[in-house]
Amino acid sequence: MSLNKIFSSKPKQIAQAALQVLSNVYGDLENVKIIVISDMQSTLNIAENFKQSLSGGCCILEESFDKFLKNNEDNLVKNEKFIDLIKDFDMVMIGYKSQLKLVDSVIVRNVLKIRKKKPIFFIDCGIPGNICVDIGKINNCYLFDLNDLEQLYTSWIQKNDLNHEVYEGLFDLELKSLLNSFFSKFKFNLEQKMMFEKKIKLMLSSKKNDIKLILKNFLKNF
Repeated sequence: MSLNKIFSSKPKQIAQAALQVLSNVYGDLENVKIIVISDMQSTLNIAENFKQSLSGGCCILEESFDKFLKNNEDNLVKNEKFIDLIKDFDMVMIGYKSQLKLVDSVIVRNVLKIRKKKPIFFIDCGIPGNICVDIGKINNCYLFDLNDLEQLYTSWIQKNDLNHEVYEGLFDLELKSLLNSFFSKFKFNLEQKMMFEKKIKLMLSSKKNDIKLILKNFLKNF
């Protein structure tokens, strides 16, 4: 499966960026599993691109928010059912217009315990968001939104040859998740996020490892 193909439409670009992240973490994508939970057409369009790239590894759950979270069930039952639903998937994409959060740190920690610390990735397509941003601080859990993946496609996939050296220099999963949490607290827009990350990359170009460790510790305790 080639990951170097450049797609023209936004759903394909986002799917390509997400698959490249998974590829760099897991290597072979044959055993990678993705679940998409949404009733938004834009999210479902991205999911269709996953289906084309993964042989049987993409599950699409197209349900309304009210149907997905039944009002006659208490929170504990809802959480247990949700954990059982997503525990076997390596990437979970969620997109609803409701402001209610489906994923929080309690759910993530329980999922990681079941997965025996195997990494899990979340993509938040919700408006304004269905996933608590603080999950990005949890080890082996990574959170992206659509802006993150669009930016990755533009600045990382489209402009570079995806060799290992470029990947290591431009992208660090843990740092990205910590920065996402930081950006959310201050309500950065996409332009502000891109400018800030550009400054970070310039700073890391000299004495990268020392500065990166200090930066991560700062963001974890912010």
